[in-house]
Amino acid sequence: MELTATGTEGNLHVDDFVGPLIGESEAKFYAASDEHTVTTDLPQDALMVTELACLVKGIRGNGLKPEKKWPTMSRKTQLVLDVVKASIERGFEAVEVGN
Repeated sequence: MELTATGTEGNLHVDDFVGPLIGESEAKFYAASDEHTVTTDLPQDALMVTELACLVKGIRGNGLKPEKKWPTMSRKTQLVLDVVKASIERGFEAVEVGN
């Protein structure tokens, strides 16, 4: 699944938005015309499960408070997905991202 986001300060293009096509430990994206590669030791799915396990362990085992960034990150992710869906439903026309 490809994703292209166009904004006032440039473009972002991802060839493998849902999952890396070139390997489990590497993904590429393009900002403007520059290619960037992100590498990891584990596949993104495993990293998500590891992060969740660490957060739960910190709260249950060490009495830490939940990190405040996750509700914000989750909301921003959902906003982007809502805009992509709205664009598809409107025949792939441009849709602005709300707050």
